[in-house]
Amino acid sequence: MHRPLVLSLAAFALVSVSAFVAAQDSCDRQFVVSQVTLPATTHLSWSEQAAIRARLIGRCLDDQQLGELAGQVRNTLQSFGYLHATVSEPSITIADAGRHPQTVLLNVGFEEGAHYKVREIEVSGNRAVSAEQIMSVSQIQVEDFLDMSKVRETVEIVRRLYAANGFPKASIVPQVRFLGSSVCVRFKVLEGAQSP
Repeated sequence: MHRPLVLSLAAFALVSVSAFVAAQDSCDRQFVVSQVTLPATTHLSWSEQAAIRARLIGRCLDDQQLGELAGQVRNTLQSFGYLHATVSEPSITIADAGRHPQTVLLNVGFEEGAHYKVREIEVSGNRAVSAEQIMSVSQIQVEDFLDMSKVRETVEIVRRLYAANGFPKASIVPQVRFLGSSVCVRFKVLEGAQSP
């Protein structure tokens, strides 16, 4: 009874390893990230740390792209509610110089800063669509940690809601106001003209 499971796992491992090797071999850059080290002093949860590592593992890059990786880590930290996170340019240690691309260990340094929760959500400038309708599609809620990717998702959903109601040129501008260790998120709606 256990033998088919073991064979299935072995087959899965072979397919997974060969897929990684194929992806590695198709990389036309100098390096590929095989391991990511984060600061030992981080306050991030295990899942937040895993999300950062997952975003970086397997990335193909050259020396000049290390700054871009710092930007990606900063964006990820901001999506967790650390709006003022500072991230230094990562450093690399070559793990296997005999491969092309060379596998590297990526050392990422950052300080999270304050962790902001959403205390209030406001909607302004809306006439054609009620605040209740807008709040019913909001991807963020009061007491959530501020996730800027969810703010952007909400903006896109509200824009589509306005387009469906005859306002295809409506724009929604998110604004974040700091209230100590929490924030107020405001969606300012500029409806524009209704289409005939």
